[in-house]
Amino acid sequence: MTTDYRLIWRNIWRNRRRTVITLASVFFAVFFCVIMMGFTTGMWDRMLENMLKTQTGHIQIHAEGYWDDKVIDNFMFMDAATIARLESIDNIENVSPRLETFAMAAAGTVSKGVAVIGVSPAKEAQKSNLPSRIVKGGYLSETDDGILIGEGLANYLNITTGDTLALIGQGYHGASAAGLFPIRGILKLMTTEMDNGLIYTTLPTAQNFIDMPDGYSGILISIKDNDRLQSVVDSVKSLVGSRQSVVGSNETTDHTPPAIDYKVLTWHFTMERLMQQGETDKAFNMVLMCILYLIVGFGILGTVIMMTNERKREFCMMISLGMSRIRLSAITVIEMIVKSLIGVMAAIVVTLPIAHWFSAHPIKMTGGMAEMLSQYGMEPYLPMATHSHIFTNPIIIILLMVLLTVIYPVRKILKLELSKNK
Repeated sequence: MTTDYRLIWRNIWRNRRRTVITLASVFFAVFFCVIMMGFTTGMWDRMLENMLKTQTGHIQIHAEGYWDDKVIDNFMFMDAATIARLESIDNIENVSPRLETFAMAAAGTVSKGVAVIGVSPAKEAQKSNLPSRIVKGGYLSETDDGILIGEGLANYLNITTGDTLALIGQGYHGASAAGLFPIRGILKLMTTEMDNGLIYTTLPTAQNFIDMPDGYSGILISIKDNDRLQSVVDSVKSLVGSRQSVVGSNETTDHTPPAIDYKVLTWHFTMERLMQQGETDKAFNMVLMCILYLIVGFGILGTVIMMTNERKREFCMMISLGMSRIRLSAITVIEMIVKSLIGVMAAIVVTLPIAHWFSAHPIKMTGGMAEMLSQYGMEPYLPMATHSHIFTNPIIIILLMVLLTVIYPVRKILKLELSKNK
């Protein structure tokens, strides 16, 4: 066996041009597959992370019927003690009660329909790092009666910090909602749609605006480890139950019904359209990867055919000297595997630092590409993911392709006619 290994190693480097061609075929195959998968997966992960952190959360709690008909009369009530118990559940990072409604914003003679989001400023800062997006003015305090607006909306209405914005909408149980709100700050939000039509205010201010004290459109929950999502969902369901009475209220009033049916939803449901888009993108990327693997496979096969034809006389001589065809075939297969492993390791050595660099320092897109990404709700950055499967999948597939291509030289060796190759 030692002689065989020595022979294999000498054969690999005896014709360096042939070896370099084989190594290059495997190296570039793994390199381009890892780079392509890394950037496509990284862009998807970045978009999903932004959505979960800033908008949807991993888990949402709503009143029964709200998800099908998002009107104020389907808003929910939840007492502070229950919200506090939610925050104590293991693996929950942030519990953010929200009140989301729509209103007509007017400044002078200009008006526009906007989304009004009532939040806890402290919890929202922890959840989405909202204060870092302020480009002018200041952030809200928990008792503030002012608002934060998107930069695009401020430009459209021609207003700035210190000005007052009028909001007119619908309140709870058909009541009218109207108010004047001072502008505390202007935000640069991550998408054009949000920047042009979003207003943040505190929860008490939003609740007073629609005349619904202690009311919420929903509770958004962010978790630390998405792999433990189901266990957190079970704990949340166990806590809120299928039907919860409002603490401190024994009678039905216009604002506090005696009992509420809660519905606990995961992000797989709340972001169903995005998930469908993601599946479509993954299928398209899979087609591209298959085409790339096909091109790479034929490239490797061409290299193996060239190597086999160049070594026909060598194979005949080895057989003539007494080496069995099975042994010669095994040596040839091992040679190809060793070359492939060297090419794979070289590709991993090169791509690992590249992946980690672009994961920490994403490529910033500009021009039309940045605008297109913003319209799709994505930040104009192109990061690279570093999941293990991004490296292992191409390696496994390329090595399997190499094992398939060595069928050709093995078949040639087993059927080689010595008399015709003298």
